[in-house]
Amino acid sequence: MPAHALSERAARAALAAHFAPGHLAAELHEYTPAEVWDRHVRSDGSGRLASYRPSEELAQAELTCPFVIPSDQEWPTALADLGVACPLGLWVRGRERLARLADSAVAVTGNRVPTEQAVSRAHDFATALAEAGHTVTATLAYGIDSTAHRAAADTGRATLAVLPRGLDGAHPHAHAPLLRSILDNGGAAVSLYRPGTAASGATLKASAVLLAALARAVILVEALDHVSAMYAAEAAVGLRRPLLAAPATGDVRSSGNARLIDGQLAVNSPDPRLALALPHARVARAGDVADGDLLLAAVGEEGADYFVTPYIAHPQPFDPSCGCGVCCLVTAPGEVVVLSQGDPWESCDPWPAGDRLLIVSAQRLPNLPIEE
Repeated sequence: MPAHALSERAARAALAAHFAPGHLAAELHEYTPAEVWDRHVRSDGSGRLASYRPSEELAQAELTCPFVIPSDQEWPTALADLGVACPLGLWVRGRERLARLADSAVAVTGNRVPTEQAVSRAHDFATALAEAGHTVTATLAYGIDSTAHRAAADTGRATLAVLPRGLDGAHPHAHAPLLRSILDNGGAAVSLYRPGTAASGATLKASAVLLAALARAVILVEALDHVSAMYAAEAAVGLRRPLLAAPATGDVRSSGNARLIDGQLAVNSPDPRLALALPHARVARAGDVADGDLLLAAVGEEGADYFVTPYIAHPQPFDPSCGCGVCCLVTAPGEVVVLSQGDPWESCDPWPAGDRLLIVSAQRLPNLPIEE
């Protein structure tokens, strides 16, 4: 089929079936998807691509679910943050609900074999998020993720499932009834992979990144280091999504949480009410912080360094003679603002006014049990 006769949707689906989006980014900047497909067909000495029929393959796959592309109204705009790794398209069940659900998505993820305490936390976090109007988003997996889906459903709220396989089945297979209930109750399911694709280590990792990219914030309830849920947490760090890790319990199954918290890569909180604030977090200049704002992290070129304890800001004039032991260290103050009145370090907290902080505005805060 000539390139000009191939639809953008069919070309993108064909490219997605054979290539990672990052490998095609430069070409797609210069050529249409149909032209890129044609170029690769012509250069493929194996004949594998020439034997592939994009339009027919798309029509067959869409008997199961539609393929949504960036020009569609339903496309989740948050995926643009992936840059050159932005998917070529998504396979979706519940297409007409996708954009609405993704607009308020918060990912809740963790171990497949969690501790009892983690199951209880997952239920509490997901319930609070759903009751606050957020879309609980998870992977349908055993343990934390399926607990989150079910807890949100118990509140009457729809959820969003991200699957590491084609949407003609569930992963794990035993959760096929859970997938049906998500779809029957106003939710949606998405996948990077066409129907018929089985789950693998590679699809699990890529789907964890998709989970983080779709979400406005990520909640890691409990994770053993180097499990699939950690891919989502690390992707959240890279994408600068607000990331909450529930406190490590000392059990080896929370070693991933411990690493993220110790490295100041996640905000540490056992309280669901802080999770409600995370989707509203934004980056602001220290000089623009208002009284009562919640400070979560310092933001630099490498990302966010979360504070051991988030705290409420009370901006004050900078006074290098205050004697606190911190202000006197500022030798070239320029424009400096003091954001703390003593807690939690029993000293002032002077910041160059141009430094960036991750904050939640005071008017967006639920009733949080944070000492001022």
